Amino acid sequence: MFTAKDITHETWKVTGVHTHVASLGQGPVALFIHGWPECWFTWRHQMVALANAGYRAIAPDMPGFGQTEALPNIADYNVVRICDFMRELLIEASGGAAVLLIGHDWGAINCWQFTLRHPDLVSRLVNMSVPLHPIADQSPTTLLREHFKDNFFYQLYFQQPGVAEAEFDADPEGILRALYCSPNTPRDPPVLGRSIDEGGGWIGRLGKPQEQPSWLTDEALAYYVAAYRHSGFAGGINYYRNLDENWRLMQPYRDTQITCPVLFLVGSADSVIRGASKAQLQNRMSRRIPDLQILMLPGKGHWIQSEACAQVNAALLEFAVAAP
Repeated sequence: MFTAKDITHETWKVTGVHTHVASLGQGPVALFIHGWPECWFTWRHQMVALANAGYRAIAPDMPGFGQTEALPNIADYNVVRICDFMRELLIEASGGAAVLLIGHDWGAINCWQFTLRHPDLVSRLVNMSVPLHPIADQSPTTLLREHFKDNFFYQLYFQQPGVAEAEFDADPEGILRALYCSPNTPRDPPVLGRSIDEGGGWIGRLGKPQEQPSWLTDEALAYYVAAYRHSGFAGGINYYRNLDENWRLMQPYRDTQITCPVLFLVGSADSVIRGASKAQLQNRMSRRIPDLQILMLPGKGHWIQSEACAQVNAALLEFAVAAP
């Protein structure tokens, strides 16, 4: 039986980018794509579960994260470039055979987009936390500014180059501790209010956690902090700076269906879904995903693969074993 200590690490050259790749096991490929602010390490428990079920589990640090090179320009983090990266990585891993693709957070966005653009390379899709949203008539930042008006919202804060990364690079442990929480983690009152007029960044608006959730070990936190001290935060934030460009580039796919089987995993208390029920999520996504299963875990939050590790692993295994 494999354990996390058996995970091997290599550097691959993918679309010219020196890429850190973690892998475990032999068999058909399960490719894991992490989100922000994460890295390959977030998938270690799921990699072990699938490797012991007969898969070759592969998890890269995405461009700009961890030990993988950053891309030269902000504009390079657009959907076409990132999908090209994922395609070459997948072909290197599987020889071009369709894979079980698994994503969380920004990784889920990348996996939705990749599956729409390269359906022949995905046999089954598991996405977590971020549902497939319809492609709107207005750009994402336009809609966000209309909705939040004079209130702070982190994705809008991220749009100004050099600002958010300066805050987080100065205190990587501060931002990671503030984000890696369960929905019920007690916090001190925020030191900054909601209005953008008073200035300041995001850490001061989150409220310092009074305790560390049980699923976040000291070892794991230390790994993430070290990863971000190495890479900095700019690369990961640059994905957000391509929201509008991605919206433009994905316009041809606004009515395209994802026809492979899809499992969507989400915590009922994940702020991303803003209180949506399982039925509401099913209704929103089913037109474009005919073969859709949704598992909603009561009370769980955004970091679902860590917070509900056993339940996520069980769902993954059930879905993966059903693969032809």
